[in-house]
Amino acid sequence: MRSMWRSWGLGIAGAIVGVTALTTSVQAQTEIKLRLEWTPILIHSWYFLAEDRGWYKEEGVKVELESGRGSVNTTQVVASGSHDIGQASHSAMSVGRAKEGLKVKAIGSLIRKNEMGILVPEGSGLKNPKDLVDKKIKIVTSPGGFDIPFLEPWFRLAGTNYKDATFVSVDTTIKGSTYVSKGGDAVSTSPAFFRAIFAAQGRPSDIFWMADLGVDVPGTGIIASEKAIAEKPEAIRGFLRATTRAMDHILGKKNYEDAFNAVQKLRPESKPNKDVMMAQFKDHEFLWVTDETKGKPWGYMGVKDWERAIKIMADINVIQAGMNPTEFYTNDLLPKVTN
Repeated sequence: MRSMWRSWGLGIAGAIVGVTALTTSVQAQTEIKLRLEWTPILIHSWYFLAEDRGWYKEEGVKVELESGRGSVNTTQVVASGSHDIGQASHSAMSVGRAKEGLKVKAIGSLIRKNEMGILVPEGSGLKNPKDLVDKKIKIVTSPGGFDIPFLEPWFRLAGTNYKDATFVSVDTTIKGSTYVSKGGDAVSTSPAFFRAIFAAQGRPSDIFWMADLGVDVPGTGIIASEKAIAEKPEAIRGFLRATTRAMDHILGKKNYEDAFNAVQKLRPESKPNKDVMMAQFKDHEFLWVTDETKGKPWGYMGVKDWERAIKIMADINVIQAGMNPTEFYTNDLLPKVTN
């Protein structure tokens, strides 16, 4: 029996496309190709822990994990059929399915609340998108980011015009470093993840959230192509059992150090910062569970949460009206592991 882990480096808040093969045994196992929305980081630690503990092997799956370049791109890649599953913003996935007809579905939720927002320098007094427009603040974004489809309606709800904003669009590999080096005084991102990183790099920041202005849409989760759901349902169930088992260990029992140790062990070249990762877990705690998903299995997606989200997305014109929420997600592949 042998184990193999191949990976590439991570720049600050950047993504460098790479492939990590999670291979647990020479014995035949069903291969699952997983495309992330980023390079492996904190919100992927459950995959590392499940691999390290041998839980994928127990489920008879071999996971090939590939880094990505944003949720929009990952949704398109999974829909193409080249990958079975992906991790991406469920909101961005919904837009892709509704507007482009992409044959993908959400199969498990990770961050159940909307984690999108903007970081601004601590103490700047900036409170919302209107402030950014009025004061001509440079806002760092990246093409293909999960936030892109929602910026226009968010700015509209804030009482300002998205077209009047000053955006600095850069590649994902330099998005974070552009903000830290003051190439912009705001960055549209996932604040719960990046605030601790930027603080450690000398740019402590304040947050304002999309959800505060009513953009209450799903956060990041696991998606699958309809082709994979039809052809590999048992392998996907095994993958989800192992992954949600790791989530329960990390999030349910708050074994954050075990998550850090798994990432450090399997990606030593990334040199993860323990203090930063612990702060990131703390910043995420209010995002894991909604009122409807309390006490439900890890990964479970609330029916009312999705009904509300689809209505909101239709109301703000990021998807067309009249779509059935069940077109976008399924809980049928999930195991029973409680929060």
